[in-house]
Amino acid sequence: MEAGVKLEDLTRYPRLMVLTSLAWFLAGGTAGLLMVLAHATGLLRIPEYNTLLTFHGTVMTFGGLFQLMMGLSLLRAGFCYGKPVKGLLVKASYVLLNLGMLMIAASVLGLGVRTSYTLMFPLPAVGVFKGLWSMEGLTVFVWGVVLVLAVVVALYPAALARLVFGGKTQEALVLERFMGTLNPSGMAGMLPYVFILPPLGAAITVGAVAIGLALVGIVPLGSIGWALTPMNFNYPFWIFAHNLMEAMGIMALGTVYWLIPRYTASEEQRARTLFSEKLGLFAIVFYSTAAIMAFPHHLFTMPTSQPQGLSYTGQVASWLTGFGAAFSVFNVLATSYVFGLRLTPAVLAAMLGFGVYIADGFLAMQLGTIGWAFRLHGTYAATAHLMTILIAVTLIWIGALYHSYRLLFGRPENPKLAYAHIVLTAVAALGLLYTMAFMGSLGAPRRAYPLPVGAEGVAALLTFGALLAAGQGAFILQLLSPKRRAP
Repeated sequence: MEAGVKLEDLTRYPRLMVLTSLAWFLAGGTAGLLMVLAHATGLLRIPEYNTLLTFHGTVMTFGGLFQLMMGLSLLRAGFCYGKPVKGLLVKASYVLLNLGMLMIAASVLGLGVRTSYTLMFPLPAVGVFKGLWSMEGLTVFVWGVVLVLAVVVALYPAALARLVFGGKTQEALVLERFMGTLNPSGMAGMLPYVFILPPLGAAITVGAVAIGLALVGIVPLGSIGWALTPMNFNYPFWIFAHNLMEAMGIMALGTVYWLIPRYTASEEQRARTLFSEKLGLFAIVFYSTAAIMAFPHHLFTMPTSQPQGLSYTGQVASWLTGFGAAFSVFNVLATSYVFGLRLTPAVLAAMLGFGVYIADGFLAMQLGTIGWAFRLHGTYAATAHLMTILIAVTLIWIGALYHSYRLLFGRPENPKLAYAHIVLTAVAALGLLYTMAFMGSLGAPRRAYPLPVGAEGVAALLTFGALLAAGQGAFILQLLSPKRRAP
């Protein structure tokens, strides 16, 4: 390293984010297993189940997956552009995200707020008026959400943009490159998050801040009535929430684009690119453009008098995202076929995560079709889609984690434990997807506890949930095991 340049400047905060995300994953995963166990045994009362439901949804999505993505994407940008991952934006992103998550956890577990993780209006306020939870609990919850939104919508994309576009490159920190010898489409997957999500998330962030200020008495509650009407809340919320998931998915696709060329078997492929970089860039632009206008599919069944034309726009855009994914499938498979792939934990996780992502896409397009949405939206089919897409994206980022494992933790991964971790996670993801989709096709209502008499699938959910937990146990065992010498 050059004088004054430390590798720790590159890895300190990404490592903190990765390890903290694992703690949130552990807490949220435990809640998820308890929920499934409760369906099998009846061990929980209804309020307790709903508490776990809220905790599980918020923690797994933001404390776990989002934080894992944030840490590893900042690390990638840092070592590809040769810039330290530190500074006010990075520190604030880490601190405020976890402070917000702690506030949400405290409001849910300690103060009894049991709203859906999607914050569907007006459920949070109705709970207070019905005496289900206190105004104080709701206030803590909302301000926790505000802090998380500040990171998701502003601080993290600003930190990522600063690494990509600002600052001075320090050659000693350039461990890999996006451009030149490596593929530009791997970097392009980050750009939709940087440029699209902040403006699309601005409206709901302003609304959340206004509600938070009213709850603490800084502004009169009557002055924010505009933010409390169902249409004014639900449309900005779903424009943000939908495009957040899409941006995270596109960044995961970019991660596959970035990882696969690094593990090709062909010595002749010195450039380390995809089969077609132009198709990779086109797929990201096409997918991002279609995804922006696909959000109305979340509102097919909402009581907001959605115009028919907007509903059909959402349906068409939803199907167009499938074309973007299809371009990626061809490109990734062509790269693997033409140049070959070396089997490593990073490659296996990325490819299996990509496969789960595509498998879930078929269910996603059904839910994005108006006729099917009215049949399936309120069932376990919608739960299957959400949970599977989150696991798929997580599995792709696990591939990125194994790619940088030595850099982050100072030792190579344990191959046997790594493969066990990845395979168990992928098998569990597919098992949960098809089990929940089957339950949804039979009409099992989502979020319901207890399930209707005769509902099938609980035993399978418990089995695949246990496999998922076992996979994460293999990873934790790997982290806690003594250092091994590199082969």
